[in-house]
Parts: sequence; structure tokens; C-alpha cells
Amino acid sequence: MNHLPMITGLLAALTALAGCDKTSVGPQSDLPAATATGAETLGFRVDGAAWVPAGQRCGIYGCADNRVEASSHLSGRRRFLLLTAARTDGSRNESFVLQIDSLAGPGVYRATAGGPGATGGESGTKLYFTDSRRGRQYQSQPGTASITITAIDTVRDLVAGTFEGQLPSLRAGEPAVQISSGRFDVLYNR
Repeated sequence: MNHLPMITGLLAALTALAGCDKTSVGPQSDLPAATATGAETLGFRVDGAAWVPAGQRCGIYGCADNRVEASSHLSGRRRFLLLTAARTDGSRNESFVLQIDSLAGPGVYRATAGGPGATGGESGTKLYFTDSRRGRQYQSQPGTASITITAIDTVRDLVAGTFEGQLPSLRAGEPAVQISSGRFDVLYNR
């Protein structure tokens, strides 16, 4: 039996696949859509590269898929919002935190927190990103980042918005990271 036509066809197909170029894909296509439906999504670009929750975290109680987690609570008249997410795929072990300490409704919230710490270390509004494999931590400083709340529904426990900013390294002498095209659409306290 002559396998030459089949081998030639297979090589042609592999050559065509190898020549595929992702430049025809839109710049935002690897991030979740900016919605306000409770889609349970979060994504952004860090120094131009797309970042979404991925992989699993494992502990003594088993493994769970990484996804965005959202919580909110009232303290007096102030509503706190905390979003957390992780990416542990391949060589990555990264975490992201978005925190607002006085969520009053739709609008723009500028970073106010200045001290180090992912959560609970200080009140304020901030973005925090860590790359544990490289031992790097980055946090917005007052005025270096903004979070825009586009929708909030305290009956359905839904919050959606966008964010961006420059996050300086918490280690002296290391360059900052740029967070852009950030968006989230979550149900909190689930």
C-alpha cells in the first residue's frame, strides 16, 4: 500500500497549522467580556500579557479550581468589597486582590492604601498582585490605580467594573508592573 499521499497530506496539514498566526485575533479576545450579569469572571493584562484565573490550589481538604472569589460586608455605613483570584498553571503561582473599603455605588474609586499586605493589613482601596515563584509583590499606591464600578446590585449581590493602574514593587529597586484592561463581573458572598 502506498502511504505517500497520506503522509504528504498530513505534512501539509501540519505545515499549515505551524503557520497559524494569532495576530488576527482581537486584542481583548483572551480576556472575558466586560459584562454586568453575574458571569463570575475576572481578567486583565499585566505588562501587556493576558491574565485570568487558572489552574488549581490543593490543600489538606483536596483540590479546587482557581476562580474569582468575591465578598462584601457592611461595617456601619461603609460597604467593603474584596475580590481575590489565583493562577497556578504551569510555572505560574500568582495571586490578585482588588479591594475597596468604602463602596457607595457606581463610580470611580482611586487607590488610597499605601502599606504592604494583600488583605486585611490595612484598609483602603487597592490592587495587589504577587508572583510567588519569583518572590515578587506589587501593590498600588495612593493615586496609582483606579477601579470603576459600572454596576452594583445589593439585592442580587452582583458587582461589575473595570480597573487599571501601575503597581510598584514592594521590594526596593524592582520595576513596577502595569495592570490594564481589567474587568470583573461577580456575585459576592456565594
